Amino acid sequence: MFHSYPHIYLSPHYDDASLSCGGAIHLQAQAGQAVLVVTICAAPPPSGEPLSPFAQSLHRTWGNPADVIATREAEDRASLAILGADYLRLNFNDCIYRGHPERGQWFYTHNADLFGAIHPDDLPLASKIVEALLELIPAEPDMLIYAPLGVGHHVDHQLVHAAAWQLYRQGWAIAFYEDYPYADPDSRYAAAGWGHTLETTLAALKTTPLQSRLHFFSEENLQAKIQSIRAYASQTPTLFDTPADIEQCLRAYALRAGEGKLAERIWIPG
Repeated sequence: MFHSYPHIYLSPHYDDASLSCGGAIHLQAQAGQAVLVVTICAAPPPSGEPLSPFAQSLHRTWGNPADVIATREAEDRASLAILGADYLRLNFNDCIYRGHPERGQWFYTHNADLFGAIHPDDLPLASKIVEALLELIPAEPDMLIYAPLGVGHHVDHQLVHAAAWQLYRQGWAIAFYEDYPYADPDSRYAAAGWGHTLETTLAALKTTPLQSRLHFFSEENLQAKIQSIRAYASQTPTLFDTPADIEQCLRAYALRAGEGKLAERIWIPG
């Protein structure tokens, strides 16, 4: 029997919910509210199929563990235990593995591809995500689904964002969170000019009114979020210049969102 969760976070990858919403998740869990994080792209790459040179280079950046997905799963369990959230994992591949590896063809083979247009063969994936969620999660009247706003324009975030709109049109309550670190104007991604900023993302959604709402949280919640991000040790080289930067970056962004108070911002349709 599926447990009742008032808060369900759709995380494109193993670290996205903690990065973007860790303060709110810890606050909600500390208040006795059940929280579920659903990782969408959680499946291992196809067994026996080759990896693209791009995927191999990312594996090296992550420390080249013998089993990348097992490593990331373990990191995720540790992170969500710190936040007090449960987890569910869907059987979809990360975009770096998708394509036709048996023919030596992959959809996304450079960093620029990750933040560009969704490959045409990938477009049906949003509906497949919705089908999987509808099969696993019963709709309940007090349940709120949190999904990525799509800041940064990462293709997996775009697909989960599109899936969330499909759920919204079917009557599910949806909130969009600001994708960290892409939404941070001081991040390395902003400096590199990859992806879309928060402003350009919101401008692209101007036909659908979104109302902002702040989740204020305490120093204790922030420290839990920081520790939850540190649990993703393999991803630190991709996300931050040094491990020491984690607290400074997360604190600065939370204070920016809350205009001097610690907060994370979500966007509600309607």
